[in-house]
Amino acid sequence: MTLTLPAPTLRLPHRRRSGRSPAGPVETALADLAAARATGTLRGSAGALHLADGAVVAADSPATPGVEALLTGCGRLTPRQWATQLAACTGSGRTLAEQLVGAGHVSHGELQLCQLTALLDAAYVVLSRSGGEPDFVPGHTPPLVLARPVSVRELRAAVGRRRALLDRVWPSPQVDTAAVRRRPGSVPRGCTRRRQAVLEAADGHRTPAEIALLLGRSAYGTVLDVRHLAARGLVETPAAAVPPQRSAAAPAAPSAPPPQRSAAPPAYDPSDPHVALLLRIRAGLEARL
Repeated sequence: MTLTLPAPTLRLPHRRRSGRSPAGPVETALADLAAARATGTLRGSAGALHLADGAVVAADSPATPGVEALLTGCGRLTPRQWATQLAACTGSGRTLAEQLVGAGHVSHGELQLCQLTALLDAAYVVLSRSGGEPDFVPGHTPPLVLARPVSVRELRAAVGRRRALLDRVWPSPQVDTAAVRRRPGSVPRGCTRRRQAVLEAADGHRTPAEIALLLGRSAYGTVLDVRHLAARGLVETPAAAVPPQRSAAAPAAPSAPPPQRSAAPPAYDPSDPHVALLLRIRAGLEARL
């Protein structure tokens, strides 16, 4: 008797964003390039992801500090030293990583940790904020790449965990990109030294990305600190704190027709003081669980 085995089924690639919503164009293209084991640069509106044989080896975004900004911002080396080592590796046959480590500015482990921080920061922004259709430049590689590449699956999982953590701390993404300032009259009792520095830099003109550049820190870590401060009622966005005033001379806008009742619950306004209080209470209770 001959048994006929069923034909093997092929698992289709996931087309889900590394969170709860559907994948965007950049994340979809990234999954396709990983399956094709492509090498090159995937560019979106918020930054770029660099791939080698289908794995991510570097990422950069204008909204996040790169390796240079992290190393010079924390005082590990000066901008002049960075420029000198970058110029020295041109034509020498050595990579920028070999040049920096060989000159004694950083150890190999320190440099890899800094590169991974910059990669995860930029990848979070590229996958979360890029709009429109991305483009791909095959064969292009940046001067500084990770010694151990990150698989696309690992990267998407890391970005998903970061999104989930931010939502648990303070489910209001407005503070991620807006200028933030210290709430008048707030008392930062029990504030860590790290968050105290972020609080002092929140002058109402700097965004979390600009605060990260100022302090030489991870962009995502700074956003997380800002959300913790917002959950405690210590920072606010000036736009949310001061509602726009309508001119007395301006004619009143015609009243809009009553909205249709929908099955979905209405979105809350995080700038409402009552809503903000409830969110802070919830964040505090979740922190004690």
